[in-house]
Amino acid sequence: MQFCDIIAKRVTTTTMDDEDAKNYVSNGTEQQTGGPTVEQNGEQQDISGWLMKRSRLTRQWRRQWFCLKGCDLQYGDSAEKLRKTIPVTGAQIEEANVGKPHAFSVKPRDSDRVYLLHADSEEEQRRWVEAICLARMSGTDGDQSQACVIQ
Repeated sequence: MQFCDIIAKRVTTTTMDDEDAKNYVSNGTEQQTGGPTVEQNGEQQDISGWLMKRSRLTRQWRRQWFCLKGCDLQYGDSAEKLRKTIPVTGAQIEEANVGKPHAFSVKPRDSDRVYLLHADSEEEQRRWVEAICLARMSGTDGDQSQACVIQ
């Protein structure tokens, strides 16, 4: 089974038993070290942690703190300095071949801008893509037929 098939299956699955939920959802406060922290908010999940983002102008990779809240992916230099927002409702999420492992792209609906991100591990990439895909689908106007595609 390909990576994209695994993500698509996990994203469309919205139910889990209590034990799986306990294993999947992190309890506690937001941390700025280690992997992403996931907080469940109904069926939608908020997630925060460090990702590398490629600059549109310099094309250099910079470490940024990202926080997915509702249908907005906010980012900045730290958890206290979230200065920019990427709307994910209806966004295209794809695996990115940019010479970095665990890279993916986010292209907001009605925008030509493509945000290139990469995680430190495949597991972190999966968690981010899954959470963004859930937010993307939950924010659509009744059109949940558009699956989140990792190619």
